[in-house]
Amino acid sequence: MTVSTGPIEPAELLAQIPDFEQALAFYHRHLAPDTAVDLSVAENVLVYEDSMQKMVFDHTALLPEEYLHYFSAYGTPQLRARVAALLAKAFDAPVAAGDVFGTAGVGSALECLAFALQDAPKPDEPGPPPLLEGDAVLLPAPYWQGFNWSFEQRPKLECVPVRLPTEGPERFRLSLAVIKEAYFRYHRLNDKFPRLLVLTNPHNPLGVNYGKALQEEIYAWVMDETEMHIISDEIYAHSQVHGVRVPFTSALALDAYRAHPERVHVVWGFAKDFGLSGFRTGFVVSKYGPVQRAMLGTKGIEEKKHPMSWFTPFDSLKHYVVGSVLESTVNGSPELYTDYAMRRYKDLLSESFEQVKDRLTARDIPFVHLEGDNPAQFFWLDLTSYLGKRPPVGAYTLPPLPITANSGDLDPDELWLFNYLAAPPTEVSLLPGGTMHCLAPGFFRLCYTARQPEEVCAAVDRVAEALSQLVIVG
Repeated sequence: MTVSTGPIEPAELLAQIPDFEQALAFYHRHLAPDTAVDLSVAENVLVYEDSMQKMVFDHTALLPEEYLHYFSAYGTPQLRARVAALLAKAFDAPVAAGDVFGTAGVGSALECLAFALQDAPKPDEPGPPPLLEGDAVLLPAPYWQGFNWSFEQRPKLECVPVRLPTEGPERFRLSLAVIKEAYFRYHRLNDKFPRLLVLTNPHNPLGVNYGKALQEEIYAWVMDETEMHIISDEIYAHSQVHGVRVPFTSALALDAYRAHPERVHVVWGFAKDFGLSGFRTGFVVSKYGPVQRAMLGTKGIEEKKHPMSWFTPFDSLKHYVVGSVLESTVNGSPELYTDYAMRRYKDLLSESFEQVKDRLTARDIPFVHLEGDNPAQFFWLDLTSYLGKRPPVGAYTLPPLPITANSGDLDPDELWLFNYLAAPPTEVSLLPGGTMHCLAPGFFRLCYTARQPEEVCAAVDRVAEALSQLVIVG
């Protein structure tokens, strides 16, 4: 047997990462850190550079000895209480510390929920029958592709896109009608009903908040007419700009939740709002008996199980870093840093959004957005009119990035446009909508919080110049 001792080629490394977004982030962070402005990855640099470094980590020791030892896999009582207090403010609803369970990221929180919902409730507990392997999960599309890994890889559920309209006045707008259509279509084709609905609020990649009336309508139908559970992914809860016409409403603030708390579960984490994506900190919020037992563990002879977070723990380093963020105050005052940071974040987010929006508009780059809608951290660019176009001069050959091997079933014209913008001289990476299960090709996600606004605006200028060079060929 021959063992290679030479360096691993970039294409070979990237081929080992099947998720396009993660492979793209790895490429830009580790293999080609100086080649392009990466606006494809959902990250937030605004909070750390503005305040977190100087108000939290400048006053934090490297690593105290106590954090070298074992900690609770789902969070100490003190940390869970602090997170519950933070979420109660964000959600404008009571959050009990005993309903909050830490995991190694929101992806892990989703997987833990998927496994937990496959456990049966006790005879005296309200709730539908447990999920089974192969059961369907409805997800309004486009959606974050990580849901597929969280629900399908190990829990063995099936992700089913709820296709939002891609044309007309209601394009990319969620409604109960489109959910019901997907629900009954799945039943006609498979002779069984979906068992789980996942809503991302605010949405990724559309950024919009789902209003209270819309959510009450959806949740009431789910609770009264189906046996589905609902997971509300609220990881972007604090990502709100000033002046939105539909304010954020958490699932925990709904009348439907108060009537059926056993069938509604929320996930949240520090990755997006606080910009701590590399620390992989997520939380399950649930009152449901099987979920709580799965997260806490059980010791009965018949069902002895270790806490679910044992396999994706909220480890001691997470306790230390997140604990420092939660415990810090502002310049010695009684005000918690988290309150200050999220108030300041709203200003930073609004300023960045307006700058980038104005630049996109000035450079005639279309995007899907209604005035007054929340954007969260994204622009959903509509580049459909550029599909199939090419530069006019000569036999233009575009050297694809090594990431192209991870493109899967992307539309070839959408993939060409991605490579064209990522290559010199433009060197701007956007996330193709096809990776997020968008039905129509030609839409791209731009994360305007991945860099400071002046860098994003400069990247927009380069994208506009590159698009202006494209013409219909043939």
